[in-house]
Amino acid sequence: MKILISLLIFFTVSIEARADQLAYISKDQAEKAVELLSEQKEIVLWCACCEGNIKQKVSISKVYFQFTGHENFYCVMLEAIDENGNKITEELDLAYVHFRIGSKAYNVGHTLGLACDPCTIPFMW
Repeated sequence: MKILISLLIFFTVSIEARADQLAYISKDQAEKAVELLSEQKEIVLWCACCEGNIKQKVSISKVYFQFTGHENFYCVMLEAIDENGNKITEELDLAYVHFRIGSKAYNVGHTLGLACDPCTIPFMW
C-alpha cells in the first residue's frame, strides 16, 4: 500500500511540474525573453508533455511583458497570427515556446538558461 501511495504522489508531482513551468518569471527573465523573441518572425508553441497538443507555428505581431499582479512575477505576452490567419493573444509559458536557429527549433527557456523541462530535444523546424 505504501508503494502505491508513493507512486501516486510521484506521478501527481510529475504532472504538476510540467504545468506552468515558466509562465510567471522575474522581470529580468521576462525582459530577456522579450528581447530574444522580438528578434523572431515565427515561433512554435508546443507542449510536448501535454497529451494531444500539436505544434502550432505562429507569426509574431508583438511580444511584451507585463506584471502579473502576484508578488514580483511577470509574464511574457504574445500577439500573433496562427497558420489559419487567426489573431491570437496569449500569455506564454517559455518552457513550451520554440524558436528557429537554422533548420532546428530550440526551446526559449533552455536558451535563456532557465530551469525547465520542455519534454523535447531540439527538433526540425
